[in-house]
Amino acid sequence: MENLKTEQIKIMGNSGPEEYLLKENDYGDALVYDIFHKDHYLLTLSRDGSILFMNFDADESEKGIFKLSQLNQFITRIQDIS
Repeated sequence: MENLKTEQIKIMGNSGPEEYLLKENDYGDALVYDIFHKDHYLLTLSRDGSILFMNFDADESEKGIFKLSQLNQFITRIQDIS
């Protein structure tokens, strides 16, 4: 695995914009995007927006990202940088 790119992004949440860390990783046959909030791992998305893994043990306050409206913001951002 090779970390290709890491960037801070802002996503609009229920209580206003929140900052997340988006890490682009190359596994040879696939590019994936790990998403972190305040250094806590939340989920991994593929380049096409498929959810590969979700951290269901995340704090309740961080699970808002699992809502479709917020996931769509990440997917749009990933497609913009791809």
